[in-house]
Amino acid sequence: MKKIYTFCIIASSIFAQNLAFSQVTNYYSRNIPFSFNEKQYIQTRIEGLGNISRNAIKISNNNIVYFGTSQGIYFLPNDATKVKKINGIDDNVIALTVDKENNIYYATEDYQAYIYYNNGSIVKIEGLNDELDDNHITALALDSNDTLYLGTFAAIYYLLSGSTRVEKFNVNDEEGTNNKLDGKVFALVIDHNDNLYFTTNEAKFFSIQNLKIPILVDEHQLNELIYAFAVDQENNIYFGNHVYSSIKKELRNDVGLLDKTTLSIAIDTNNNVYYSTVLAGMYFLKNRTKQLEKTNVFGTSVHAITIDQNDNIFINNNEGPFIFQVYEAPVVPPIGKQKDTLAIEVLGYVFLSSSGAVGLSCLGTWLWNKYRYKKIGRN
Repeated sequence: MKKIYTFCIIASSIFAQNLAFSQVTNYYSRNIPFSFNEKQYIQTRIEGLGNISRNAIKISNNNIVYFGTSQGIYFLPNDATKVKKINGIDDNVIALTVDKENNIYYATEDYQAYIYYNNGSIVKIEGLNDELDDNHITALALDSNDTLYLGTFAAIYYLLSGSTRVEKFNVNDEEGTNNKLDGKVFALVIDHNDNLYFTTNEAKFFSIQNLKIPILVDEHQLNELIYAFAVDQENNIYFGNHVYSSIKKELRNDVGLLDKTTLSIAIDTNNNVYYSTVLAGMYFLKNRTKQLEKTNVFGTSVHAITIDQNDNIFINNNEGPFIFQVYEAPVVPPIGKQKDTLAIEVLGYVFLSSSGAVGLSCLGTWLWNKYRYKKIGRN
């Protein structure tokens, strides 16, 4: 009986290239690579998630992604597309962060904060409501010693690693005078040298150096409210239209971002900056340039973004949560002699032969030689 092998040949390699890359405006339903910023990505929906809070996508040191949602905390295992729920947490989680030991610190909508330890136990963090009963928690950040800093409407607090009760954060100026930091904290971040930066409801920006002996080294009145920070590898701080150099203690206001709804900022391994906005999709600032670009490939309304150590992008947009995974095309071996046969695994994408012919294959493992393609197994 004659065997039939499923294989399609498209004569024009240009057509195949257009099929994969030309003018694709909605990637949500297409599991095909597309180009962005000199990389190729494949977009995949993350299954099993509800409403994700803007401050609540975090990646641990072992590259596990955690999501704070209206129904608790979920995590995405490596190489998975469906999340798993963490048992025992059913609150509306509005912010979270993860320390080096994979303990999770999270804040809830009802003005409380908790620690979910890596052994599965949960402990409430005490002391946040001593001064203000309805003390909104707006930001969580960890320093290099896993000391937790909490931005709130009452003050900044800190929680030493191993403790469950916060202390109020006090700071001196460079002359040694104690400063009372007024205003509700809207955003807070810690850089790679344990310097702390925060903004308030009065559109003020503060830079605090050396958290062991905190000193207020800089203060600026901004022209916009800031809800998100990001730090690059060189300790430049990005927020709104501003870039602050921690080395020069210099504030620039030249990003050119017109949209005021930036709720989340992320930076990749090449120090490219991604601004997610609710009204205008994503803005992209290429490293070492002042060229700001707008793109809708990540959605027309992007509420949250984070990027892992492999430059995979995790976003929550108006269509839901997605992974934009860096795609590396499979290496196609050259055509050998007639008797030279190679086994290759084809993932279902376009590949190009040395003769210029383009093939679209089905999933599976194929024997490849000069004259034919023979399927030998399925994944």
